[in-house]
Amino acid sequence: MRIGKATFGLATALAAGLAGSAQGTTLADLNGGQNLTVGSLTFSDFTITVTGAIDHNLADYKVLTESDGFKIVGGIGVFGGQQGDMLVSYDVSVAAGSAVDDMSLKFNGAAVGAHSGATVSEDLFGIPSGDPIASASVFQTGSGLSQKVDSVSFGPVTSFTVEKDILVKAGSGGSSGDKDKDTDNDDHKGDKDRDKDWHHHDKDRDDHGMDLDRGGLATISFVDQRFSVVPEPGSLVLLSGGLMGLLAFGRKRRS
Repeated sequence: MRIGKATFGLATALAAGLAGSAQGTTLADLNGGQNLTVGSLTFSDFTITVTGAIDHNLADYKVLTESDGFKIVGGIGVFGGQQGDMLVSYDVSVAAGSAVDDMSLKFNGAAVGAHSGATVSEDLFGIPSGDPIASASVFQTGSGLSQKVDSVSFGPVTSFTVEKDILVKAGSGGSSGDKDKDTDNDDHKGDKDRDKDWHHHDKDRDDHGMDLDRGGLATISFVDQRFSVVPEPGSLVLLSGGLMGLLAFGRKRRS
């Protein structure tokens, strides 16, 4: 499958535009020790590791707060056999009297070409027990398999750790049949024709030597994380007891 320069350029420009339009907190800030507070939720102790061909500068990834979570916005993209991975770990705590009983994960991953894919998977672990609480994943493959949103419910918890893995992988392209055809054609070309062919091939490469006309493409420009906050079960018991007490007191006064 062939991926033109315009396709990759459009995806990169879109991701860069989204990141550039957001101001404020970045992943670099969070990785440097900054906490993020959204309503009754506090996100802290961030550890972020980037490997592979994606952008390693955490300052290029913006963090947008939402009413019940946050969104990571930035250009995460690979092509032509490349792969990139971002591991994000952080703790979540809830204000006294509240708990979390549901999480939602969403992204806009895109993938083109055989063996290409974009995925985000995450696991929640209790604090301090470390016991597994829940898992969620979203994905897009070059073959068309897709799940852009995932949500899961669980028993109310007041603090937990999130381990998130953001992965993009682009197929190297060029089927074996295509390679055999290219080899057969080269055997019948003269030196002059081969020189012309390589000259044309070099034009289709970017400044990093990547072949943009062959291979796959995988991109992600945002990852959205949300949690549902509910009253802590103990608080509901106290509230119910208080209401019952008030009702009983009212009846007693009327009698």
